[in-house]
Amino acid sequence: MGIDLNARRRRILQAVVDSYIETSEPVGSQWLADRYEFGCRSATLRNDMAEMADYGYLSQPHTSAGRIPTSVGYRFYVDHLMPPMMLESSPTSRTEAALSDIRDDVHGIVKDACRLLMELTSYPAVASAPTGRRTSLHHLILAQADSRHVLLVAIFSTGHTESRIVETADGLTRATLVDLADRLNHHLAQRTLTEIMSLEHLPAYALPRQWLNLAERLLAAVRHSAASIADGGYLFEGPELLLRQREFQNTERMEQVLSVLTESEALAEVFLQFECVHVDPVGAADTVRVVIGDEHRTGALDHCSLVARRYNAGLSSWGYIGVVGPTRMQYSTAMSAVEMTARALSAVLARTSLAG
Repeated sequence: MGIDLNARRRRILQAVVDSYIETSEPVGSQWLADRYEFGCRSATLRNDMAEMADYGYLSQPHTSAGRIPTSVGYRFYVDHLMPPMMLESSPTSRTEAALSDIRDDVHGIVKDACRLLMELTSYPAVASAPTGRRTSLHHLILAQADSRHVLLVAIFSTGHTESRIVETADGLTRATLVDLADRLNHHLAQRTLTEIMSLEHLPAYALPRQWLNLAERLLAAVRHSAASIADGGYLFEGPELLLRQREFQNTERMEQVLSVLTESEALAEVFLQFECVHVDPVGAADTVRVVIGDEHRTGALDHCSLVARRYNAGLSSWGYIGVVGPTRMQYSTAMSAVEMTARALSAVLARTSLAG
């Protein structure tokens, strides 16, 4: 970031984050000087905080207010300052036992896990139903629907098919459609659902220039088809818990958040973030991951943090489970609870024939 967060500045950031998480009130330099032993005057702390704001770790809601953390500040806190997660075998065992009830379907077990996660954290829970790791696109077929529309049929390795109607400016000959389908199959066939859903553009050399606009629309249709196959179901439990947080008592903001968390394709995009390297460049797949504020792909979640972890459903499929809340989330509590719940969910599904 271009600024040295020395020991004092790290303590300042940790104190600001901890206080803001607890109170949702901006933190001033005099308050820090009175409460903590920094060994310097409040003016020195004020100068440090001003410089930290200049480099994006803190912000000031208005001129006379104290400072609050930014997404960058929260990220540094989570990665470097937060106490490590405290995991014990007994809470995990109790969570596992609670999920080992009399449920006879995977969806029901995952839903129960979401409800347990809500109880542990007081945040809404989100989850994706298990999806096959190796499901891939087998091939595409294009056919003329009418003079201004093309029928796209996507056939997947599981045998599932998805059809989409795509608008085109001009009628295309059958030979052109066959050629276009061949080129698309060359670049898309055998790609997994995750790879397809994360593919935003085809390479410029893949198609003649006059086909690029249509190809982009076809690619979008293939992405939606992949998301539909991947959508064994998404769960969003406990939306009312968001209303307990000051940030979401703004009706417009709450509506924006709900527009993402209650719509399957939007939720698919949210979970796709956890497959992206930039979120967690060194983490393994089965670790708790955090997306904070404006790290989200969609601006509707700029005031939210999402903590999630992958769970395994037998040998061939997996999903994600986690919690969503304000950026001033109790990260240590949330991460510990998500870790325990995902582990327990994986263990329960591994023991049941339902996991396949």
